[in-house]
Amino acid sequence: MRIQTLGTSFFLAGPKRREDQEGEREIERERKTQNENIHKYSEYQVVKTNAQGRRQERVLGIDPWNLHNKKPKGSGGVWRKQRSLKEVSEVHRLQNPGTFAIRFTNGTSREYECVDKSQVDEIIKKITVLRSNLFG
Repeated sequence: MRIQTLGTSFFLAGPKRREDQEGEREIERERKTQNENIHKYSEYQVVKTNAQGRRQERVLGIDPWNLHNKKPKGSGGVWRKQRSLKEVSEVHRLQNPGTFAIRFTNGTSREYECVDKSQVDEIIKKITVLRSNLFG
């Protein structure tokens, strides 16, 4: 038995049903898996719009500390290979489906379009959570 609140009243509640306990355990396992995945290095196929407005195919890599900017396989190098997540001041979804922007502390921003449109929320969440972990 456990004591459970109902508004300002208390009452004794019976033990949780086995199905409820199993459901809660499954939810907790899913949360742990998602949390572990957020901290793993991930790559996303994107099209980045550079400072001159030119669209460039890129691989956006995200690890717990940095954003990585790579050309797709078989291509040459890039001018700026990585930026610290500490340099990110904001990340947000844009109006067009599958697009988002990253604003940096130096005032610049870059727009990205995901090749796989369903990855936008994952990218935004990952950057947001990792940034909050860096700043405690």
